[in-house]
Amino acid sequence: MFVFKHAFLNLRRHIWNYLLVGVMLFLLIFGTMVTNTIYTSAKLFTKNYSKQFKTIVTILEPDLSNLTHEKKLTKEQYIKFGESKYVNGMKMIGTTPISFDTLKAIPSSFPFQNVKGIESEEHYDQATANWIGAESADLVKELTESGMEISAGSNVLKHNECLVNSEFAQLNQLKIGDSIQVFLTGNEKTEKQTLVIAGMYQPNKQVQASGTSQLTRAKGNDIFTNWETLDAMKEFDYSGYNSVSYELKNADMLDEFLKEMKANGLPSEYQVMTNEANMKLFLSPINGLGTLAGTILLGFLIFGNFGLALFSIRKFKQRQTEIYVFRSIGITNQQIIKSRAIELVIVTCVSFSLAFVAVKEFVQPIADWQLGNQRRLTGNIDQLFSLVASEKKESITSIPMVIDANSFITIFGITSLFLITIMSIDCYKVFKFESIEFLLERKLDE
Repeated sequence: MFVFKHAFLNLRRHIWNYLLVGVMLFLLIFGTMVTNTIYTSAKLFTKNYSKQFKTIVTILEPDLSNLTHEKKLTKEQYIKFGESKYVNGMKMIGTTPISFDTLKAIPSSFPFQNVKGIESEEHYDQATANWIGAESADLVKELTESGMEISAGSNVLKHNECLVNSEFAQLNQLKIGDSIQVFLTGNEKTEKQTLVIAGMYQPNKQVQASGTSQLTRAKGNDIFTNWETLDAMKEFDYSGYNSVSYELKNADMLDEFLKEMKANGLPSEYQVMTNEANMKLFLSPINGLGTLAGTILLGFLIFGNFGLALFSIRKFKQRQTEIYVFRSIGITNQQIIKSRAIELVIVTCVSFSLAFVAVKEFVQPIADWQLGNQRRLTGNIDQLFSLVASEKKESITSIPMVIDANSFITIFGITSLFLITIMSIDCYKVFKFESIEFLLERKLDE
């Protein structure tokens, strides 16, 4: 009881000193709570998002001209891979470069500044064109992922029917029902094919509004047919390639699916890639936020304890007279330390409570602000994903801040470490304190 009375008496007598200690602890605990909450929330968000992310496995054909006929995969083999129990769905796209004889191609243009940097000029690159073959559902997916939409006609194409860009059709005064000739060059031979226009496509409203139409304009000469029409071309094996993608039910099934494909006849010359890089790129601002928060948290842990140790050493010198008086009236070192511990526990609890309330109010705005900074540092990847991503993704502008049990235990542990640092210095100094040395020092100072 004496120790408790003495502790509360000291708190009242040295209120300004303990207020300073409380402010320091509040700032350290607040910073620790904020950074730890952001760090754990970013890790939790990344973990949960990774589980929801659709894993896409894509088979890329090598140079088919160097492969024997037996090693070339057929459509039936690709479909067999897609019938796996690990697969949700598949998409098969054939692509080959083509040229036109009498038709005009849309040149791809990109704005750039001249040497003086005053005027903006248009720079036109050489026009390119591709023939893309896909089934109806895959064709719609390919157009959507490229920022396009069908503006006229149908996506259900018969043999030798095609979709063309509306701007390309306008440039060449074409309409639905007209025929065009395309040339496919492979193995030093040129193959000609006549296609009937069954529909047209154009950039969707989102692309037009976002100002990325210049990027989609580079694809304005592409022609779409069904997969059988493209596969029937003899030179396709030499100049084109198939890109077949499989959507897995779960990311953990990747290794098993790869083993199954190899067992079902996937040649070793074929390359297999996943969209994991897309996920990492999309989550890079979140990972950057978590890394920054973790680094600052480590800084609070190291420099916070170091600062508290120096502060405790300095404050102990101011308490030497008080300790000398306590010893003179018969108060033991154990009682002094217990009293000091009670005082610090009370101050720490008050600081912890205030910091916890403040964190609940301010951690979300701080996290959103810093996430915005990370997005600016990593660049604007939204436009990139609107054109090349395998699925539409909403831009991540905020992540929910969560203080779970593990996070709370970590914060409580770090706070306890701060308290232990102060108490360790005080205990060491109290037991090492010698009254005679103190009196001699005071006499020398006088």
